[in-house]
Amino acid sequence: MAVSIEKVIHNLHFDRLFLDRIEAVERAEKKPMHGNGIPFHYLCVFKTLLCMNDEAMNITNVSKNYLDIFGRMINQSSLSRTLKYLSDTLGVCDYVSNPHAKQTFTWLKLTKRGKMFQKHLIGSTAIEQDHAPAIRNVINIKGVR
Repeated sequence: MAVSIEKVIHNLHFDRLFLDRIEAVERAEKKPMHGNGIPFHYLCVFKTLLCMNDEAMNITNVSKNYLDIFGRMINQSSLSRTLKYLSDTLGVCDYVSNPHAKQTFTWLKLTKRGKMFQKHLIGSTAIEQDHAPAIRNVINIKGVR
């Protein structure tokens, strides 16, 4: 049970850091971007990217993997807008050209910030979890405390 709880903490900590990143961008640009919340698909698309091999990061594979992981399709225009947001606004991925592929494919790579998020998602011991104590206080599953 303790290992499972640590996985939950890593996942919630990741989500908190993602939302903190959005808040930092909003403060820097002095404008709220999402009103009452964050569209869930931004988080889901980003988590999909973080689970992929670098050499497989193109829009076609992201779309397929999103469907495989979450059981729902994401249309191309929504995926393109989401990836643009993750790249241009949050700076967690970049578009790259792939000289070995057709021009119709758009390829991506994680930025340094994106790789840091990846470490949080997989639960790397090389990262600090600043918000873990607060998250641990919230978790109220019988037999955990």
